[in-house]
Amino acid sequence: MRYRPAESEALVGGDWYDAVVLPSQHILLCVGDIAGHGIDAATGMVVLRNALRGLAMTGAGPAQLLSWLNNVAHHLTDQVTATAVCALYDLATRTLRWARAGHLHPILVRTDQVSALPLTGDLLLGGPAGGRLRGGRGATAAGDTLLMYTDASSSRGPAMHESLTQLPTNAQTPVDSLGQRLDRLLTYSKSDTDDDTCLIGIEVLEEQQP
Repeated sequence: MRYRPAESEALVGGDWYDAVVLPSQHILLCVGDIAGHGIDAATGMVVLRNALRGLAMTGAGPAQLLSWLNNVAHHLTDQVTATAVCALYDLATRTLRWARAGHLHPILVRTDQVSALPLTGDLLLGGPAGGRLRGGRGATAAGDTLLMYTDASSSRGPAMHESLTQLPTNAQTPVDSLGQRLDRLLTYSKSDTDDDTCLIGIEVLEEQQP
């Protein structure tokens, strides 16, 4: 994981990430971005991050988790608006399930091919309560790398289009390790310096032989 705060010390951002092994042995992976800066954004971030951890204990899938999280943002925060992407990874089957709420899509790097996982929805967190999302599912293979990130991800228009094209382009560069890949992506990110940036990378390893 990599995190770069906004350049101005006066700005308290709302970017957040989480990676935790659940009792089911599935791995919860998520990144999100609260709209705005300051104490309200930071407080909203803490509420949503902790709420998602608690909701994940139910065993529900990513789409249901984000639908519930939307209700949390709508009812239990002070008019917080946010984007997020949530994934559950099954180590035993190497299956990835994911869903997004208005966020940039995850990126899959496989050998020399870089592709964006299909967009599954565009519901912003904090919108009308009761909204539902569709999730995606796919298999991973040894050597794959999954990238989830925020990079001015609450924006729309040209800024969002640039983020959608820039990271896959940079991810094509061959590297020797996952850490090196994350460092390179963060170094060459063109994100607005008035916004935080965080990046999660997950590398699927070969099965160890007994």
